[in-house]
Amino acid sequence: MIEKDMRETRAAREVNAFYDTLFRPGTDHLWTAADLDLTPDGGSVHFAGQHFPGTLEDGPASTICRLDLRDGMVHRIAPGRLHRNAPDGRAAYIASGDGGRERLVILSESGEPLVSIPLEARVEALAWSPGGSGLLILGADLGADVSGAEGGYALRGGASGPSWLPEVAASDAQDLWRRLYRWSDGRAALQAVTRPPVNVWEAAWLGEERFAVIASDHHGEGSWYEATLRIIDAKTGAEEATHAPVEQIGVPAGSPDGRYWAAIEAFCSDRGIVCGSVVLGEGKARHILDTGGVEVSDVRWRDERRLLFAGVREAQTVVGEIDVATGERHEHWASDELTIGGWYPKAIPAPGGAALGVIEGYARPPAIARLANGAADVLAEFAPSPAPAIPGAMRYHRWTGRDGLEVGGWLVLPDGDASNLPLFVDIHGGPVWAHRNRYAAALRAGPVLVGKGYALLLPNPRGSGGRGQDFARRVHRDMGGEDMHDYLTGIDSLVAAGIVDPARVAVSGTSYGGFMSAWLVTQTDRFAAAIPISPVANWYSQHYASQIPWFDQALLEGSPRRPGGQYFDRSPVFFAEGATTPTLVLAGGRDKNTPTGQAVEFFGALSEAGATAALAVYPEDGHSLRGYPAYPDSAARIVDWCERHIATEGND
Repeated sequence: MIEKDMRETRAAREVNAFYDTLFRPGTDHLWTAADLDLTPDGGSVHFAGQHFPGTLEDGPASTICRLDLRDGMVHRIAPGRLHRNAPDGRAAYIASGDGGRERLVILSESGEPLVSIPLEARVEALAWSPGGSGLLILGADLGADVSGAEGGYALRGGASGPSWLPEVAASDAQDLWRRLYRWSDGRAALQAVTRPPVNVWEAAWLGEERFAVIASDHHGEGSWYEATLRIIDAKTGAEEATHAPVEQIGVPAGSPDGRYWAAIEAFCSDRGIVCGSVVLGEGKARHILDTGGVEVSDVRWRDERRLLFAGVREAQTVVGEIDVATGERHEHWASDELTIGGWYPKAIPAPGGAALGVIEGYARPPAIARLANGAADVLAEFAPSPAPAIPGAMRYHRWTGRDGLEVGGWLVLPDGDASNLPLFVDIHGGPVWAHRNRYAAALRAGPVLVGKGYALLLPNPRGSGGRGQDFARRVHRDMGGEDMHDYLTGIDSLVAAGIVDPARVAVSGTSYGGFMSAWLVTQTDRFAAAIPISPVANWYSQHYASQIPWFDQALLEGSPRRPGGQYFDRSPVFFAEGATTPTLVLAGGRDKNTPTGQAVEFFGALSEAGATAALAVYPEDGHSLRGYPAYPDSAARIVDWCERHIATEGND
């Protein structure tokens, strides 16, 4: 039996102790940075600093900070996000308002507030025009869904009334859209640029008078997969041109003079997680840029001709630059020991032909660094003193799939003798995404288990990003097929090397990783424990309950309206009979990406089959359990479940 309240258990104490050393809750310690924003003179960079002002359970907060590049000093500006410097020295950012509502704040050159506008939307993007004549604001209506990458839930900003009132949905609701707004000098309110049925997912300036946007003609998350790039007039919203990708498109960027636009085309499984080829548009012409084998995840214009890019080349994170007029390409920095960015790499142009990024590695705390000439020169450290010791060491591990395809992933081995170890396999989401060598293996329970003597495997099987679009497409119409065997052959390679004890292997993962860890325990009995998080268990019911019904129709063979096919053949609930792996299923009560019912169905199927099973649903959390206190609590439950079912030294 598992406890409802884990807070006084040994596993919770171990997880909290580890997180406390990294985050220093209650001390106002800045532990990482994101969303870098350079001042026009190149002398400072603003960023969103994350810290824990209260307890670990209270969760993190975001503060706008400024790093002076001349003396290395970090100055805290205000609570908020999306700080953007204007070419003339003004700035804008999003500040929290009364009752949780946000405000758009415009600052003068001296930093004094000029305008403060209450917002009836959740702002997702903010950008000054190249000449500073206007400010682009992309806002989601207060009833809109957020993507699975952000938590996969519906916003509640418009909710009111007593708590017993039902949550309602309607196909013709009008508070579900993402709209583009503009602000310019002298205005006390925002000017709406787009209106339904245009739904804008991403937007960038294209010169001073146009926008390059990623848009669809419906507000539903599933419509993003068929979105197009559109050029629209920045004042009237009139559409001037459209580019339809073969698959998906994201990350638009317009050159300052308005001559070129760039975006990333890729085979994608999640909105906001795009990694592929750079398409360049000029008038009616389109062509793909040569990025030297790099799968690109971020593009920024340095000037009218030079385009900075960041991305992944298998184990490497790469930052480079292209002169789009000549095709000349230069790589500023490449590393397989460090990476940059969150879901995928991001970097911004810096003076002197360099770039800025937030570097990190498995045992390397985040830091803002200048990336140039193959080196990463640290400008601001975020490691506390003394710096926490991250157990074990990470390296890239390659093996061969059962069909001969080379696959790989990141392997963390604990300190000491690396033989006959228990193994924890953490499967990434997507499936089109990739593990990288991120700080503390991107947290959750992995480093805590490494400290207890486990090896940790972070596989990047077929379908993962960073290996080219053909590699990514290998999971198309075959989810839970050959990619499943890539995990098994990866485990086999560690067993054959004498590193792993085959009787002591646990598997977990979130989203697609939740589906896969659920699927695996219905296909093999080789796992000693499993912890699927936010899984898909039944593709039929997933299609009609999820916010992204396009996903399963695009990636599975068959139809949700007919029996048979992969909707049946790849649904874990229909194969739970005979499953023997002790399985803990975790889910969020507000998850619209892989709705809570999926976890409930799988738990029910395992229980009916007589397997050892448990279910924990966090009522206020969304997809993949990234909120607090659900995040550390879920980590503690993973550690506890592994300790219950896998013997290690001191836990026999």
